[in-house]
Amino acid sequence: AGVDTAGRIIPPGLPSVCPLRILTVDCQLDHLFLVARAWAADGSSRLIWNERVLTFTDVATVQERFGVHSSLVFLDAGYATYDVYRECAKRGWVALIGDRRPVYAHKGRDGKTVQRFYSPRRKVVLSHRQHCHVHYWSNLNIKDTLARLRRNQNPDDGPVWEVPDDIDEDYLAQMEGEHRIKKGGKWLWERIGKRPNHYWDCEAMQVAAAVMLKLVGQESVKVDAEIKAEDDEPTAD
Repeated sequence: AGVDTAGRIIPPGLPSVCPLRILTVDCQLDHLFLVARAWAADGSSRLIWNERVLTFTDVATVQERFGVHSSLVFLDAGYATYDVYRECAKRGWVALIGDRRPVYAHKGRDGKTVQRFYSPRRKVVLSHRQHCHVHYWSNLNIKDTLARLRRNQNPDDGPVWEVPDDIDEDYLAQMEGEHRIKKGGKWLWERIGKRPNHYWDCEAMQVAAAVMLKLVGQESVKVDAEIKAEDDEPTAD
């Protein structure tokens, strides 16, 4: 991805007149929730669409409507995993899985290891002709980043997180569907009762994608002894 003269990120394969837009999808049993958000080079973003839809074809329709590059469409694969993998393989989308792990080791080009809030890309082979790519992302650190971004409405204080003035009440309610609590000596984000939290998850995946694109967050983070002790195999939430 490059940057045009207006400071907008250019998605791979798209002309420079197109702003960077990311589409994220939370997949449920018989319906899907999606969020489309436009991002600027400084990490600021604005919600441009949110909707509950019924099929993956509906997702593709929204993708086409807003000109989102296929590599910037991210689907939650924590539920109906095979169906999500199949659709990602067919359409060039990317699968994401929220994970309890705080950071993931990446090998840099210089051979050094850096720790990031998302895993290296995994290739999932469905058949000799079909495969898709998957990333795990840190449920705690990504949602902490989302919470910080949402608090800022002043451009002088850093990236601004925006929603339209006429945003629907369902979106607003779902964005308050989780809270950060401490359990067993560890901090985590947990659903509040039976409140729906699908748009919250979509927005968390937006942040995960933005971190991967280095629009927000740190390129690497320091790992203390406590984090190292928790650095076991990925466990999907």
